[in-house]
Amino acid sequence: MQMQGRNKGIAMVLLGAGIWGSSSTAVQFLFTEKNMTPEWLLIIRMLITGLGFMSISLYQKQPLWTVWKEDKVLMTKFCVLGLYLMQYPFFKAIALSNSVTATVIQYLMPVILLAFYLKQVKRKPNKQELIAVFLAVAGTYLLVTKGSWTNLEISTAGFAWAVASAFGMAFYTEYARRLVQKYSCVLVLGWGSLVCCGLLIVTAWDVPFSGIMDGPALAALGIILFLGTFAAYYLYLESTIYIPASETGALAAFEPLSAFIMAILVLHISFGWAETIGALCIMAMVVVLAKTK
Repeated sequence: MQMQGRNKGIAMVLLGAGIWGSSSTAVQFLFTEKNMTPEWLLIIRMLITGLGFMSISLYQKQPLWTVWKEDKVLMTKFCVLGLYLMQYPFFKAIALSNSVTATVIQYLMPVILLAFYLKQVKRKPNKQELIAVFLAVAGTYLLVTKGSWTNLEISTAGFAWAVASAFGMAFYTEYARRLVQKYSCVLVLGWGSLVCCGLLIVTAWDVPFSGIMDGPALAALGIILFLGTFAAYYLYLESTIYIPASETGALAAFEPLSAFIMAILVLHISFGWAETIGALCIMAMVVVLAKTK
């Protein structure tokens, strides 16, 4: 039964990461083709997501305020250091570079999360973890630099935003693990999304709304909301019940590979030997972590 639960957790995080990565292509489409700003696109996403998850919580007759009464500090950390710090810098990084580059840099996150975990349990990394970290870093490096040893294929600002989102995703994963062990995943995501939306409104107070809302834009927004948000968030958070947060974070590195493939198919981005090897490194890292006991 324990192995079945572990396999279920692995399947959930891989599926969630796959569709999450695919939605980043839709985000880039809205930025480049429909002139939407990161702030307002994210506000729309978080508002609809929050209302949707809270509606489900109401339908299930869950005690909405319990999470704040019992775990106010942890919930605040999840909303601010986790969800907000993961989402806003990620969208800014996409706007300043592209969906693939932003996504793969965000996946320095497994290294950050593994460091948190090892410090917590007070042990050194084992052989599999070292191999996985090496593959994750090597794959990310090759995808970002395209094999150049001197230049990054991204601006300094874009790189900084992406690294910030990596820390946000690490916090998001760790705090989520603690919360979903006590409360409904839907309730945690509902509150988190609404609080994040409020923070984004303050962030975007002086940013004018822009964008073309035609048929293709609405289709891309639908992909972002229903696949890249509702489905991906639920699968990712729920997986932390079955496997450690450090492993969830590492396995979720399947997201860059998904974003890479979708960018090729949808945005027609070409790639060379370095990007190919980088993608294979990330896939190999997923396999290594999946076999770790």
